[in-house]
Parts: sequence; structure tokens; C-alpha cells
Amino acid sequence: MRIERILSKLDTGLGATTLSPSVKSLTLTLSQRTRAPGARHFWRENLRRIQYANPNLPIEVVYPREPCMPKLEIKFSNSAVDSFSISGMRSDEICRKLLEKAT
Repeated sequence: MRIERILSKLDTGLGATTLSPSVKSLTLTLSQRTRAPGARHFWRENLRRIQYANPNLPIEVVYPREPCMPKLEIKFSNSAVDSFSISGMRSDEICRKLLEKAT
């Protein structure tokens, strides 16, 4: 019963989408000392759904001690990199922007 509930949360909701095959990897950079509630919520909720929907996609979370601006980096198979700041954004805004660029 509990596993079914967990799996249903991973299968539905924002982020439960298969990304384009041209996406090679995702990197989320989030400082331990920076306040970024939207980025932290995206990490806990949406990024798990994205990882579940794309099991072969490498997803890295960089968590440096020194303060830095939170950002999300998308690497594509043609060596292009799309990086954008997620500072001040809500988790749903971050997820929508990622899906816009990576689907």
C-alpha cells in the first residue's frame, strides 16, 4: 500500500515526463548556505519525478559549502550546454522552464 502511494506520486505530477533523447545530463547546483526554497523543493519533489521518468539520464546535484547562486545546467548530446539561474524561482517555474528547454 505504501509503495503504491510512493510510485503513484512519482508517476504523476509536474516533472513526470520523458525528456528529449538529445539531453545528455542535468546538473543542479545549490549552495548549503543560500536560501533558495524553490530550488530545494524542486530538488526534493520534481527532480525525483524527472529521474524516475528518465532512469538512464545522469543527474548530478552539486552542493558546495560556499555561497553561490542556484542554477540548473542541461547538457545536450551535441555538446551544447544550457545553464540558467533558478534563484528566486518557485519549484513549478523551474520545472516548467526545464521541460520547455529539454522536451
